[in-house]
Amino acid sequence: MLTPQRKGSDYHHGDLRHAAIMAARKLVAEHGIPGLGLRKVSEKVAVSPAALYRHFEDLEQLRAELSAQVRIEIGELMVAKRDCAPKSKSRRRNAIVRFEALGEGYVEYAKRNPRLFEIAFTFCDRDPSIKDADLAHRALEESVYELAEAGLLSSKTAEIAPMLAWSSVHGLATLIAQEAIPAKEHATSLQQIFQGVQLALFKR
Repeated sequence: MLTPQRKGSDYHHGDLRHAAIMAARKLVAEHGIPGLGLRKVSEKVAVSPAALYRHFEDLEQLRAELSAQVRIEIGELMVAKRDCAPKSKSRRRNAIVRFEALGEGYVEYAKRNPRLFEIAFTFCDRDPSIKDADLAHRALEESVYELAEAGLLSSKTAEIAPMLAWSSVHGLATLIAQEAIPAKEHATSLQQIFQGVQLALFKR
């Protein structure tokens, strides 16, 4: 049985794997991806580095697990935004508002957590064990289906819509996370992205 090396540890109830991922999350949030290391994580949870190897093959495995965890957080915020979007009697308007709410959630996460946002889409050689890491993409695909059902997208356009919408909003989110766009311009920039995506995809 693994036990903490000192009192006051972040490691509780025998769930070392979860504690290590949360410690890694904190390190990246504070110091960026370069701040992540197995020894640093082991110090956070107060166990020996060797103990972590019982749960992670190497640092790359831990990075993959954290990346998946952050993608879930992004997806959860997107879905929360979508589900709280104001409702309209118009089916088309509802589909558009819910679609835009997903983008708002995506950008909001990047704005709040720029360093975590970066690791969410960092390439990893390992496959994460965490499930539902594709929550954000599934929510986007559901929204595209709603747009198509509302008569706003052709069947051909619906096929390319998820990638076009995601890459457009992701580009803006990345610029915001890197502080390349002044805060006062965030809202206007997002609306411009929405307008561009809709002009490219919606039926005329």
